[in-house]
Amino acid sequence: MVEASPNEQVQSEGGEVEAALGQMPYGIYIVGTVRDGEPNGMIADWVMQVAFRPHRVAVSFENDSYSLASIRLNRTFTVNLLAKANGAGMAVARHFVQPHLAAKVRGRSRELASSTYQKLDAVDYSTTPTGLPLLAGTLMWLECVAEDFVDVGDHTIVIGHTVDGAVPVGDEPLTSADVPWPYSG
Repeated sequence: MVEASPNEQVQSEGGEVEAALGQMPYGIYIVGTVRDGEPNGMIADWVMQVAFRPHRVAVSFENDSYSLASIRLNRTFTVNLLAKANGAGMAVARHFVQPHLAAKVRGRSRELASSTYQKLDAVDYSTTPTGLPLLAGTLMWLECVAEDFVDVGDHTIVIGHTVDGAVPVGDEPLTSADVPWPYSG
């Protein structure tokens, strides 16, 4: 056990803390954005409701995320919770595990690093009047306006005011316990 005075910060990397954090369950979401009229989506699991009145959600993004940059430009995003039903949500999730900009993955060849992934090309979706993607077959979706950006180290938390939403499918949510990767960005 590490003991610290109340004023002393303790950083713990890896080991038991990382293992413990890896057991925290999260829903698996596709966060939709739009830039220059082109909709995009990214997989995310660090999403939660943070207020009732008005309804607000928080989403955590890596600081170098294409989606975060798009939200900073447009101040809007959608949150689509994938449904577990018969593996359908998992099939959708697989299309979103690559970053939009292939260069973000270290070790890619020059040829691969110069490409972009159009993840929405592989799934059924519609768009909001502002061009944000709403995925077909999701358990729920929310449309949000970004109100605040909170720097939390290697990630930024975006607080969004929900302006619309629906529950198009009744099912159980796909969660981090159902997917083979430890972090869904």
